[in-house]
Amino acid sequence: MRLAPIDSLGPRLLDFSGSDDVREMQPGTIITAAGTDYDTTANVANWGQAELIYVSSIQAAAILPGTILVQDKNFRVAPSAVAATQANTGQPLLVAVTNFGVGSTTEQWGWALRRGVCPVRFSVAATTGRVFAGTAGQATPTAAAGIQILNAQTLIAGATTFTRTGSTKTGQSLVKFASLAGMYPGQAISGTGIPASSVISAIDPAGTGVYIGSAVGTLVLATGTASVTCTMTNTNYGIVQWDYPFYQGQIT
Repeated sequence: MRLAPIDSLGPRLLDFSGSDDVREMQPGTIITAAGTDYDTTANVANWGQAELIYVSSIQAAAILPGTILVQDKNFRVAPSAVAATQANTGQPLLVAVTNFGVGSTTEQWGWALRRGVCPVRFSVAATTGRVFAGTAGQATPTAAAGIQILNAQTLIAGATTFTRTGSTKTGQSLVKFASLAGMYPGQAISGTGIPASSVISAIDPAGTGVYIGSAVGTLVLATGTASVTCTMTNTNYGIVQWDYPFYQGQIT
């Protein structure tokens, strides 16, 4: 997932691979950014234009991209709580696009999405359609009273796949592709020479490829040098249209 700012920051691409421990701008700064790739192939997400907000985390655990967030008055974010505590609150929501590192001692800064198309973490396999609160920081397609996330719609279900030809090199984490359309940190990736259970650990900001890892932010190395067919799978994610979403308001 690559987004190019179209206001505020100039023409450089945003790098979501890791958070910053130095604040680079005013907390709560809002920018718009646009996807750099477009592909109409089935199950390939197109990001379009998004609205992002600059936030921080002081959580004792890392916050993965795709995690559903709530925000306090200081623009600090935390994963949304378990569904039972969120029911009927009408609380506005964000979704992490930065891979926020542990911030319990040093505040971490990065980006969350308010509006646009993005990957969202699901506690069970995502299906197209309505979105509900799942376990902490995740969504579910399972309906329950008071916990629907309004202004959110899953466009691409979990476990769906697409393929693309990539180039691997023995001992390197970078797998090169002609197009990065529909690819994002956390997405499962497989193919000859790519270690089992790998995910996209980070997107190359230059647009030449992706870095593979055992988890977001933890790299692994390719075991072969070749042009290979790679399969991308939305394991544990759904692709969601997110438009200033919020938990359902009081109904009981």
